[in-house]
Amino acid sequence: MITIGRREYVLLTELSQIPLEAKVDTGAFRSAVHCLDCQEIDTPNGRVLRAHFCFDGTTTLVHDFSTYHQRVVRSSFGESELRYCVPLTIRIGGKKIKSQVTLTDRSDMRYHILLGRKTLYKKYTVDVSRIHVKKYKAHQ
Repeated sequence: MITIGRREYVLLTELSQIPLEAKVDTGAFRSAVHCLDCQEIDTPNGRVLRAHFCFDGTTTLVHDFSTYHQRVVRSSFGESELRYCVPLTIRIGGKKIKSQVTLTDRSDMRYHILLGRKTLYKKYTVDVSRIHVKKYKAHQ
């Protein structure tokens, strides 16, 4: 198994070519990505989930997901929230992982991406004493 630290740079391949810092949280079941707003809309190609992302504080990225569903997620505070869940490919170091992530407003959080144990299961072990174990290489 590959060892990673409690924080790693990741690439969300469908959304950005810029590595983003993620918090690795083995206490969280699912992974979550910061989303400003999302809504279901009808397009000529069918119904999609249109999501608005902003990872750098200035540039808003809009992405349409044709595959999505909703699920109830319980926060670490015990509050339940209905969230959209979408498939994303996450690259950590040179390894790509297809994962179901929930979309939520993480603007008040330090990290816009949270990697939960379902994404990491049987792929990574986490050394919480380390950060940025996997160096991101743009040409991978």
